[in-house]
Amino acid sequence: MTAVYGGRGRIGLIVPANNSVIEPELWSALPEGYAAHATRILAKGELTAEAVRRMEREADAALEAIAATRVDVIAYCDMVTTFIMEPGWNEAAVERFSRLAGVPCLSAWTALRDALQSLGVRRMALGTPYPRAIHALAPPFFAQRGYDVATHATLDILAMHDVPQVDGERLRAFVARMDVGGCDALVLLATDLPTFACIEPLEQALGIPVVSSNQAILWAALRALGAPRPARAPGRLFRR
Repeated sequence: MTAVYGGRGRIGLIVPANNSVIEPELWSALPEGYAAHATRILAKGELTAEAVRRMEREADAALEAIAATRVDVIAYCDMVTTFIMEPGWNEAAVERFSRLAGVPCLSAWTALRDALQSLGVRRMALGTPYPRAIHALAPPFFAQRGYDVATHATLDILAMHDVPQVDGERLRAFVARMDVGGCDALVLLATDLPTFACIEPLEQALGIPVVSSNQAILWAALRALGAPRPARAPGRLFRR
């Protein structure tokens, strides 16, 4: 019998071209009958504000391309855009994307926002792989939205292609240096940072939920589709 990929639901992803992580992570955890399809927007060189703005200019063309796949929900899968673009960019972009594509849309930020709300997170530990200049924008962003960023740290990676090379050992060592006492969750940003294999061990070690960008995107997309709880998806977020 021929398989019908995504017969129960198709997730469309708009992915920065350097990202080699989000697609295999989502595919590893999708429930049976669901599929993820991606289109790419060009991002190259070092992770700077100008590089992100250049990439964002291609968003509408990428939206048109992935909508042609006849997906049921679309996610804009770049977290740094959240801190670089003007306030409210995510909400306005998601509304515009939904109107143009005719399907529900979300972004890395709106997915994370909803995931944190679902878990009741107000006080967090925040980890990113971003260059220090980009990372410095993240804690104020969360603070302005009512979150208490108790501690934060960055791997300070400048070259975009280096982030997907962060392995589990390096990520666990990075987290171990953070004081998460009193935090409601550990939040790990970046859709090109591999996290799925580490979420469960980190939750067991820290005793608090761990929320990553890709985990939140998958959770929000499946929620939009009315999908069943996926057995292979990691973390407390999916057990709620």
